[in-house]
Amino acid sequence: MSAADTVQADETKIVIAVLAQGLVDAHKLIAEDRGILRQSAEMPHSLRRGLAMLSAFCLKSGHDKDLGAQPNAFTELAGRPIGEWGPTPFAECEDRELVLVDSGCGVPTVECRQAAGGEVDAAEDVYHSRLRELLKKLGDKRAPAAYAEIREFIVRHPCLPISALIAFLQEYPQVAPEVMSFYRPLPFSALHGHALKVCSGCGGPLFPVPDVTSYPNGRCALRECRMIDGSRPPSEEIRIDDLNSWRLAERAVLSYWVGPGIPEIRLYDQLSAVLPGEVNLYPMSDSADIGIRTPEIGIDVKSYSSAVRLGQHFAQTCGNLELFNRRIVAVPDPWLRRDRDYLTTLRAIAGGRFGIEFLSTAQVVQEFAR
Repeated sequence: MSAADTVQADETKIVIAVLAQGLVDAHKLIAEDRGILRQSAEMPHSLRRGLAMLSAFCLKSGHDKDLGAQPNAFTELAGRPIGEWGPTPFAECEDRELVLVDSGCGVPTVECRQAAGGEVDAAEDVYHSRLRELLKKLGDKRAPAAYAEIREFIVRHPCLPISALIAFLQEYPQVAPEVMSFYRPLPFSALHGHALKVCSGCGGPLFPVPDVTSYPNGRCALRECRMIDGSRPPSEEIRIDDLNSWRLAERAVLSYWVGPGIPEIRLYDQLSAVLPGEVNLYPMSDSADIGIRTPEIGIDVKSYSSAVRLGQHFAQTCGNLELFNRRIVAVPDPWLRRDRDYLTTLRAIAGGRFGIEFLSTAQVVQEFAR
Protein backbone atom coordinates (compact mmCIF):
# COMPACT_ATOMS: atom_id res chain seq x y z
CA MET A 1 0.00 0.00 0.00
CA SER A 2 1.37 3.39 -0.99
CA ALA A 3 1.67 6.31 1.41
CA ALA A 4 -1.30 8.00 -0.31
CA ASP A 5 -3.40 4.85 0.07
CA THR A 6 -2.48 4.63 3.74
CA VAL A 7 -3.53 8.24 4.32
CA GLN A 8 -6.83 7.64 2.54
CA ALA A 9 -7.50 4.48 4.58
CA ASP A 10 -6.81 6.39 7.80
CA GLU A 11 -9.11 9.22 6.73
CA THR A 12 -11.84 6.72 5.91
CA LYS A 13 -11.58 5.13 9.38
CA ILE A 14 -11.80 8.56 11.02
CA VAL A 15 -14.88 9.59 9.04
CA ILE A 16 -16.62 6.29 9.85
CA ALA A 17 -15.73 6.58 13.54
CA VAL A 18 -17.06 10.15 13.80
CA LEU A 19 -20.27 9.26 11.94
CA ALA A 20 -20.74 6.26 14.23
CA GLN A 21 -20.27 8.42 17.33
CA GLY A 22 -22.75 10.94 15.94
CA LEU A 23 -25.37 8.26 15.40
CA VAL A 24 -24.88 6.89 18.93
CA ASP A 25 -25.18 10.39 20.43
CA ALA A 26 -28.23 11.19 18.29
CA HIS A 27 -29.99 8.01 19.35
CA LYS A 28 -29.29 8.75 23.00
CA LEU A 29 -30.73 12.25 22.61
CA ILE A 30 -33.83 10.99 20.80
CA ALA A 31 -34.37 8.22 23.37
CA GLU A 32 -34.17 10.69 26.24
CA ASP A 33 -36.43 13.29 24.64
CA ARG A 34 -38.74 10.90 22.77
CA GLY A 35 -38.27 13.19 19.79
CA ILE A 36 -37.10 12.95 16.20
CA LEU A 37 -33.80 13.82 14.56
CA ARG A 38 -33.85 17.44 13.35
CA GLN A 39 -31.24 19.50 11.55
CA SER A 40 -31.19 22.14 14.27
CA ALA A 41 -29.07 23.48 17.10
CA GLU A 42 -30.10 20.43 19.18
CA MET A 43 -28.37 18.03 16.80
CA PRO A 44 -25.36 16.47 18.57
CA HIS A 45 -22.07 18.14 17.67
CA SER A 46 -20.57 14.73 16.86
CA LEU A 47 -23.19 14.03 14.21
CA ARG A 48 -22.94 17.54 12.78
CA ARG A 49 -19.15 17.13 12.56
CA GLY A 50 -19.46 13.64 11.05
CA LEU A 51 -21.86 14.82 8.35
CA ALA A 52 -19.58 17.75 7.50
CA MET A 53 -16.63 15.36 7.21
CA LEU A 54 -18.71 13.05 5.01
CA SER A 55 -19.65 15.95 2.73
CA ALA A 56 -16.00 16.95 2.38
CA PHE A 57 -15.02 13.33 1.79
CA CYS A 58 -17.61 12.99 -0.99
CA LEU A 59 -16.27 16.14 -2.68
CA LYS A 60 -12.65 15.05 -2.33
CA SER A 61 -13.28 11.57 -3.73
CA GLY A 62 -15.40 12.81 -6.64
CA HIS A 63 -18.67 11.31 -5.43
CA ASP A 64 -21.64 12.67 -7.37
CA LYS A 65 -23.81 13.36 -4.29
CA ASP A 66 -23.38 15.24 -1.03
CA LEU A 67 -24.30 12.42 1.37
CA GLY A 68 -23.83 14.56 4.46
CA ALA A 69 -26.24 17.33 3.50
CA GLN A 70 -29.38 15.91 5.10
CA PRO A 71 -29.25 13.90 8.37
CA ASN A 72 -32.45 11.91 7.88
CA ALA A 73 -31.42 10.89 4.37
CA PHE A 74 -28.05 9.82 5.78
CA THR A 75 -29.58 7.69 8.55
CA GLU A 76 -31.70 5.93 5.93
CA LEU A 77 -28.58 5.10 3.92
CA ALA A 78 -26.80 3.94 7.08
CA GLY A 79 -29.18 0.98 7.31
CA ARG A 80 -27.23 -0.61 4.43
CA PRO A 81 -23.54 -1.65 4.24
CA ILE A 82 -21.43 1.47 3.85
CA GLY A 83 -19.75 0.08 0.74
CA GLU A 84 -23.08 0.12 -1.09
CA TRP A 85 -23.82 3.82 -0.71
CA GLY A 86 -20.67 5.66 0.33
CA PRO A 87 -17.93 7.32 -1.72
CA THR A 88 -15.30 5.10 -3.37
CA PRO A 89 -13.03 4.88 -0.28
CA PHE A 90 -15.97 3.41 1.68
CA ALA A 91 -16.49 0.74 -0.98
CA GLU A 92 -12.78 -0.13 -0.94
CA CYS A 93 -12.13 -0.17 2.82
CA GLU A 94 -12.01 -3.32 4.94
CA ASP A 95 -15.17 -2.17 6.76
CA ARG A 96 -17.28 -2.00 3.58
CA GLU A 97 -19.84 -4.49 4.96
CA LEU A 98 -20.40 -2.39 8.10
CA VAL A 99 -24.04 -1.47 8.79
CA LEU A 100 -24.37 1.50 11.14
CA VAL A 101 -28.13 1.61 11.78
CA ASP A 102 -30.64 -1.15 12.42
CA SER A 103 -33.25 0.38 10.13
CA GLY A 104 -36.06 -1.87 11.30
CA CYS A 105 -35.68 -0.82 14.93
CA GLY A 106 -34.22 2.64 14.42
CA VAL A 107 -31.16 2.20 16.66
CA PRO A 108 -27.38 2.10 16.07
CA THR A 109 -26.06 -1.42 15.53
CA VAL A 110 -23.65 -3.00 17.99
CA GLU A 111 -20.97 -2.67 15.29
CA CYS A 112 -21.75 1.06 15.08
CA ARG A 113 -21.17 1.40 18.82
CA GLN A 114 -17.89 -0.44 18.45
CA ALA A 115 -16.82 1.83 15.57
CA ALA A 116 -17.62 4.79 17.82
CA GLY A 117 -15.09 3.51 20.31
CA GLY A 118 -17.47 1.80 22.75
CA GLU A 119 -17.31 -1.74 24.01
CA VAL A 120 -18.61 -4.28 21.51
CA ASP A 121 -21.39 -5.55 23.72
CA ALA A 122 -22.15 -2.29 25.54
CA ALA A 123 -25.61 -1.88 24.03
CA GLU A 124 -26.93 -5.37 24.61
CA ASP A 125 -25.21 -5.61 27.99
CA VAL A 126 -27.43 -2.78 29.24
CA TYR A 127 -30.25 -5.31 29.26
CA HIS A 128 -28.16 -8.32 30.28
CA SER A 129 -26.79 -6.46 33.30
CA ARG A 130 -30.15 -4.97 34.14
CA LEU A 131 -31.82 -8.38 34.16
CA ARG A 132 -29.01 -9.96 36.20
CA GLU A 133 -29.24 -7.15 38.75
CA LEU A 134 -33.00 -7.62 39.03
CA LEU A 135 -32.67 -11.37 39.50
CA LYS A 136 -30.44 -10.96 42.53
CA LYS A 137 -33.74 -10.66 44.38
CA LEU A 138 -34.32 -14.36 43.67
CA GLY A 139 -31.08 -15.51 45.28
CA ASP A 140 -28.00 -17.19 43.83
CA LYS A 141 -29.65 -20.59 43.34
CA ARG A 142 -32.65 -19.44 41.29
CA ALA A 143 -31.10 -16.54 39.40
CA PRO A 144 -29.18 -18.40 36.62
CA ALA A 145 -32.15 -20.54 35.57
CA ALA A 146 -34.53 -17.58 35.84
CA TYR A 147 -32.22 -15.49 33.64
CA ALA A 148 -32.24 -18.12 30.90
CA GLU A 149 -36.02 -18.62 31.12
CA ILE A 150 -36.88 -14.91 31.03
CA ARG A 151 -34.46 -14.10 28.23
CA GLU A 152 -35.66 -17.07 26.17
CA PHE A 153 -39.27 -15.99 26.72
CA ILE A 154 -38.55 -12.45 25.49
CA VAL A 155 -36.72 -13.71 22.39
CA ARG A 156 -39.52 -16.15 21.55
CA HIS A 157 -42.28 -13.63 22.35
CA PRO A 158 -41.34 -10.16 21.09
CA CYS A 159 -45.03 -9.37 20.61
CA LEU A 160 -47.84 -10.81 22.74
CA PRO A 161 -51.04 -10.03 24.63
CA ILE A 162 -50.36 -8.31 27.93
CA SER A 163 -52.34 -11.09 29.65
CA ALA A 164 -49.81 -13.67 28.39
CA LEU A 165 -46.89 -11.57 29.64
CA ILE A 166 -48.48 -11.19 33.07
CA ALA A 167 -49.22 -14.93 33.23
CA PHE A 168 -45.57 -15.79 32.50
CA LEU A 169 -44.27 -13.30 35.08
CA GLN A 170 -46.44 -14.71 37.86
CA GLU A 171 -43.53 -17.09 38.53
CA TYR A 172 -41.25 -14.08 39.03
CA PRO A 173 -43.28 -11.54 41.02
CA GLN A 174 -40.11 -9.99 42.48
CA VAL A 175 -39.01 -8.74 39.05
CA ALA A 176 -42.28 -8.61 37.12
CA PRO A 177 -42.71 -4.80 36.96
CA GLU A 178 -39.16 -4.28 35.74
CA VAL A 179 -39.34 -7.03 33.11
CA MET A 180 -42.62 -5.58 31.88
CA SER A 181 -40.75 -2.32 31.23
CA PHE A 182 -38.80 -4.16 28.50
CA TYR A 183 -42.07 -3.97 26.54
CA ARG A 184 -44.23 -1.09 25.28
CA PRO A 185 -47.85 -0.88 24.07
CA LEU A 186 -48.27 -2.11 20.53
CA PRO A 187 -47.92 0.92 18.20
CA PHE A 188 -50.65 1.72 15.70
CA SER A 189 -48.00 1.61 12.94
CA ALA A 190 -47.83 -2.18 13.41
CA LEU A 191 -51.41 -2.71 12.26
CA HIS A 192 -52.94 -3.25 8.85
CA GLY A 193 -56.20 -1.50 9.59
CA HIS A 194 -57.27 -3.38 12.71
CA ALA A 195 -55.24 -6.50 11.87
CA LEU A 196 -51.93 -7.53 13.37
CA LYS A 197 -50.06 -9.75 10.93
CA VAL A 198 -47.66 -11.92 12.93
CA CYS A 199 -44.28 -12.80 11.38
CA SER A 200 -43.95 -16.57 11.05
CA GLY A 201 -40.19 -16.29 11.55
CA CYS A 202 -39.93 -14.44 14.87
CA GLY A 203 -43.44 -13.76 16.19
CA GLY A 204 -43.12 -9.99 15.83
CA PRO A 205 -45.34 -7.73 13.73
CA LEU A 206 -45.12 -7.48 9.97
CA PHE A 207 -45.22 -3.70 9.64
CA PRO A 208 -47.04 -2.11 6.69
CA VAL A 209 -44.58 -0.50 4.26
CA PRO A 210 -45.03 1.50 1.04
CA ASP A 211 -43.28 -1.21 -1.01
CA VAL A 212 -46.25 -3.58 -1.17
CA THR A 213 -44.79 -5.33 -4.23
CA SER A 214 -41.81 -6.64 -2.25
CA TYR A 215 -43.67 -6.92 1.06
CA PRO A 216 -47.36 -7.60 0.36
CA ASN A 217 -47.91 -8.80 3.94
CA GLY A 218 -45.70 -6.19 5.58
CA ARG A 219 -42.06 -6.18 6.64
CA CYS A 220 -40.47 -7.66 9.76
CA ALA A 221 -38.45 -5.12 11.75
CA LEU A 222 -35.68 -7.58 12.59
CA ARG A 223 -32.82 -7.79 10.11
CA GLU A 224 -31.80 -11.28 11.29
CA CYS A 225 -35.29 -12.52 10.51
CA ARG A 226 -35.48 -10.71 7.15
CA MET A 227 -32.15 -12.21 6.10
CA ILE A 228 -33.58 -15.70 6.48
CA ASP A 229 -36.66 -14.87 4.41
CA GLY A 230 -37.38 -11.25 3.51
CA SER A 231 -41.02 -11.72 2.48
CA ARG A 232 -42.96 -14.49 4.16
CA PRO A 233 -46.68 -14.95 4.79
CA PRO A 234 -47.87 -14.20 8.33
CA SER A 235 -48.37 -17.10 10.71
CA GLU A 236 -51.70 -15.56 11.72
CA GLU A 237 -53.76 -12.38 11.52
CA ILE A 238 -55.27 -11.07 14.74
CA ARG A 239 -57.87 -8.35 15.07
CA ILE A 240 -56.72 -5.70 17.55
CA ASP A 241 -59.34 -3.37 18.96
CA ASP A 242 -57.30 -2.14 21.95
CA LEU A 243 -53.62 -1.44 21.32
CA ASN A 244 -52.96 -1.33 25.06
CA SER A 245 -53.99 -4.97 25.39
CA TRP A 246 -50.87 -6.03 23.47
CA ARG A 247 -47.17 -5.48 24.07
CA LEU A 248 -44.17 -5.19 21.76
CA ALA A 249 -40.55 -5.32 22.95
CA GLU A 250 -38.82 -1.95 23.17
CA ARG A 251 -36.80 -0.96 20.08
CA ALA A 252 -33.43 -1.55 21.75
CA VAL A 253 -34.60 -4.91 23.13
CA LEU A 254 -35.71 -5.90 19.63
CA SER A 255 -32.41 -4.88 18.06
CA TYR A 256 -29.92 -6.02 20.70
CA TRP A 257 -31.70 -9.04 22.15
CA VAL A 258 -34.49 -10.42 20.02
CA GLY A 259 -32.80 -9.99 16.63
CA PRO A 260 -29.52 -11.72 17.58
CA GLY A 261 -31.59 -14.17 19.63
CA ILE A 262 -33.32 -15.52 16.51
CA PRO A 263 -30.28 -17.48 15.24
CA GLU A 264 -29.36 -18.38 18.85
CA ILE A 265 -32.75 -19.98 19.49
CA ARG A 266 -32.79 -21.57 16.05
CA LEU A 267 -29.39 -23.23 16.65
CA TYR A 268 -30.40 -24.24 20.20
CA ASP A 269 -33.54 -25.97 18.90
CA GLN A 270 -31.59 -27.76 16.16
CA LEU A 271 -28.91 -29.00 18.57
CA SER A 272 -31.48 -30.02 21.19
CA ALA A 273 -33.16 -32.23 18.58
CA VAL A 274 -29.96 -34.20 17.95
CA LEU A 275 -28.49 -34.02 21.48
CA PRO A 276 -31.51 -34.34 23.79
CA GLY A 277 -30.75 -33.44 27.39
CA GLU A 278 -27.22 -32.25 26.61
CA VAL A 279 -27.85 -28.68 25.43
CA ASN A 280 -28.40 -25.57 27.58
CA LEU A 281 -29.50 -22.11 26.52
CA TYR A 282 -27.60 -19.17 28.07
CA PRO A 283 -25.72 -21.48 30.49
CA MET A 284 -23.97 -20.23 33.62
CA SER A 285 -25.77 -16.87 33.58
CA ASP A 286 -25.12 -16.32 29.88
CA SER A 287 -21.45 -17.25 29.81
CA ALA A 288 -22.26 -18.48 26.29
CA ASP A 289 -25.36 -18.48 24.15
CA ILE A 290 -25.44 -22.28 24.03
CA GLY A 291 -23.71 -24.90 26.14
CA ILE A 292 -23.26 -28.55 25.26
CA ARG A 293 -22.53 -30.75 28.24
CA THR A 294 -21.63 -27.53 30.05
CA PRO A 295 -18.83 -26.61 30.62
CA GLU A 296 -17.45 -28.93 27.93
CA ILE A 297 -18.51 -26.84 24.90
CA GLY A 298 -19.58 -23.19 24.74
CA ILE A 299 -21.05 -21.62 21.60
CA ASP A 300 -21.58 -17.90 20.98
CA VAL A 301 -23.74 -16.97 17.99
CA LYS A 302 -22.71 -13.60 16.54
CA SER A 303 -24.81 -11.64 14.02
CA TYR A 304 -22.36 -8.98 12.88
CA SER A 305 -22.60 -7.38 9.46
CA SER A 306 -18.83 -6.79 9.53
CA ALA A 307 -16.41 -9.71 9.85
CA VAL A 308 -13.70 -7.12 10.49
CA ARG A 309 -15.44 -5.72 13.58
CA LEU A 310 -16.18 -9.18 14.95
CA GLY A 311 -12.61 -10.28 14.35
CA GLN A 312 -11.25 -7.22 16.15
CA HIS A 313 -13.36 -8.09 19.17
CA PHE A 314 -12.14 -11.68 19.41
CA ALA A 315 -8.55 -10.61 18.83
CA GLN A 316 -8.79 -8.83 22.20
CA THR A 317 -10.93 -11.16 24.33
CA CYS A 318 -12.94 -14.34 24.35
CA GLY A 319 -15.12 -13.11 27.20
CA ASN A 320 -16.80 -15.79 29.26
CA LEU A 321 -16.10 -18.41 26.61
CA GLU A 322 -12.88 -18.92 28.56
CA LEU A 323 -14.99 -20.90 31.06
CA PHE A 324 -15.52 -23.66 28.46
CA ASN A 325 -13.08 -26.35 27.37
CA ARG A 326 -14.02 -25.95 23.71
CA ARG A 327 -14.96 -22.51 22.39
CA ILE A 328 -16.99 -21.94 19.24
CA VAL A 329 -18.20 -18.74 17.63
CA ALA A 330 -20.99 -19.51 15.17
CA VAL A 331 -21.92 -17.07 12.40
CA PRO A 332 -25.45 -17.35 10.95
CA ASP A 333 -25.33 -18.57 7.36
CA PRO A 334 -27.23 -15.57 5.88
CA TRP A 335 -24.20 -13.37 6.69
CA LEU A 336 -21.95 -15.80 4.83
CA ARG A 337 -24.20 -15.72 1.78
CA ARG A 338 -23.73 -11.93 1.70
CA ASP A 339 -19.96 -12.17 2.09
CA ARG A 340 -18.36 -15.46 1.01
CA ASP A 341 -15.04 -14.42 2.60
CA TYR A 342 -16.62 -13.70 5.98
CA LEU A 343 -15.11 -16.62 7.92
CA THR A 344 -11.72 -16.22 6.22
CA THR A 345 -11.58 -12.55 7.19
CA LEU A 346 -12.84 -13.27 10.70
CA ARG A 347 -10.23 -15.95 11.37
CA ALA A 348 -7.42 -13.86 9.94
CA ILE A 349 -8.19 -10.82 12.09
CA ALA A 350 -9.09 -12.70 15.29
CA GLY A 351 -5.99 -14.89 15.13
CA GLY A 352 -5.68 -18.02 17.27
CA ARG A 353 -4.87 -16.46 20.63
CA PHE A 354 -7.87 -17.86 22.54
CA GLY A 355 -8.33 -21.16 20.74
CA ILE A 356 -11.71 -20.14 19.32
CA GLU A 357 -13.19 -22.06 16.38
CA PHE A 358 -15.10 -19.89 13.91
CA LEU A 359 -17.82 -21.85 12.14
CA SER A 360 -21.11 -21.24 10.38
CA THR A 361 -24.27 -22.27 12.22
CA ALA A 362 -24.82 -24.92 9.55
CA GLN A 363 -21.34 -26.36 10.21
CA VAL A 364 -22.11 -26.56 13.93
CA VAL A 365 -25.34 -28.46 13.31
CA GLN A 366 -23.61 -30.74 10.81
CA GLU A 367 -20.86 -31.65 13.27
CA PHE A 368 -23.13 -32.53 16.18
CA ALA A 369 -25.77 -34.26 14.06
CA ARG A 370 -23.34 -37.01 13.08
